[in-house]
Amino acid sequence: MRNVCARAFATRVLFLAVFATLFASTFGCAQQVSRWDIFGGYSYMRFDSVPIGFAGPSNLDGWNAAAAYNWSDTLSLAVDASGHYGNQITTYNYAVAPQYSYRWERSRVFGQALFGKAQNTVDIVQPTRTGFESVGLAYGAGAGFDWDYNSRFTIRAIQVDYLRDRTFRTSEGNIRVSAGLVVHFGRTHKKRRL
Repeated sequence: MRNVCARAFATRVLFLAVFATLFASTFGCAQQVSRWDIFGGYSYMRFDSVPIGFAGPSNLDGWNAAAAYNWSDTLSLAVDASGHYGNQITTYNYAVAPQYSYRWERSRVFGQALFGKAQNTVDIVQPTRTGFESVGLAYGAGAGFDWDYNSRFTIRAIQVDYLRDRTFRTSEGNIRVSAGLVVHFGRTHKKRRL
């Protein structure tokens, strides 16, 4: 039994070593870094609607858009906005997000911290009104992966953000998953070769 475990461990280590060697070979190439990146795409949000009186979390569909100014090949500042819609719930998030990127030949992995506002609306019919709206502080963090299609367009394969907001005098923790297209404008410089 011990020999089987040792062989399985050795196979995994060998696989990881080969994968790391092939993956690292793409790092040596130069990549153009644009001055502006404009993102737009589909977004899904798992909205924590229990604190505001719903029986469980709500699944919301919507959009996510962002404009990022690249100071360097690693540091950017983005303005992020999203809207999500579901049965009786509408939510909008507006944030400023400093980003840190790690780039290689045709890909980029980035992390970001989000700070801004949330605007949530609950459509519940009451005798005196048809809905309730609340605006509050929003903050969170997230990460994403981009793949360069060509020098002008990039596919954002995935972006996952955890957003916490304070609306309706309570706090909700929401997960947002987005994917879409990034368009590049202007060039700054080439990323240094490793």
